Amino acid sequence: MKRILLVISVLFCAQLAAAQSNIVKELESFSLFGGKVKVNQPAGLTELMGTMISVDGKVPQVEGYRVMVYSGNNSAQAREEANKMAQFMRENFPGAEAYVEFNPPIRTCLYGDYRTREEAEAVMYKLKSTRKFKEISVKKCLINLPY
Repeated sequence: MKRILLVISVLFCAQLAAAQSNIVKELESFSLFGGKVKVNQPAGLTELMGTMISVDGKVPQVEGYRVMVYSGNNSAQAREEANKMAQFMRENFPGAEAYVEFNPPIRTCLYGDYRTREEAEAVMYKLKSTRKFKEISVKKCLINLPY
């Protein structure tokens, strides 16, 4: 429960910082009646806005979706194939990260970090069209937030 509250507060702060960054730029560049707005703030504050702060050295995670490109049983062969698939994804589809997970007795290779199911399905259909995957599906799981 504490983790959920911590993640929610980090997300809220990140969203607020991003919104503030946009507001500052918009205020300084737009004037309805010809006046000029000047925002006085420390130079480092603008750099910090929109950056993600890690919690205890870990990347914050939220619920989202990943594309499952490999699933195998609890064997050394499945581990090797999952690692090969992850390497294949990193080399041929560098747009997102590939993850190898082991939830006994299943070993999987997951691709990407997507907030919505629609985003994950769009990537899944693009990957499916290459005809290089036996089975491919979308899996709901915890994803890493992008920096």
